Amino acid sequence: MSTKTTEAKEVFEKSQEFATSQIASSEKAFESMIEYNAAMFKGMEAIGKKMYDNYVSNVASAFDGMKALNKTNDVADFYKVAMTNAASSTERVMDQTKAVAEMSGKVMKETGEAGRLAFSKGFAINF
Repeated sequence: MSTKTTEAKEVFEKSQEFATSQIASSEKAFESMIEYNAAMFKGMEAIGKKMYDNYVSNVASAFDGMKALNKTNDVADFYKVAMTNAASSTERVMDQTKAVAEMSGKVMKETGEAGRLAFSKGFAINF
């Protein structure tokens, strides 16, 4: 075999080794990105469910408040029930907002950790 043919064969083999290494690294990177995106979607799904549950609870509470107002007998009673409804609604929304904020912080922390792990695993440099 000629020297040029041997050199060409060696270059071709090295190119294949490099390509194989890069393909494996790319596959790891994409797998890691999928893991990270799954963590993000899981967290956002939990927050979305919490917000939907809050919405359903608030609608039910609003109807209960309207029913209570409808049962009042005079203006003083109406005012008392209305103020009680407003106070409890405000307190409920404040509690819900706090719970969603805490959940969002937890999700951000978990997602951030998932991202850190994914990127450190998926983008390790292999030369």
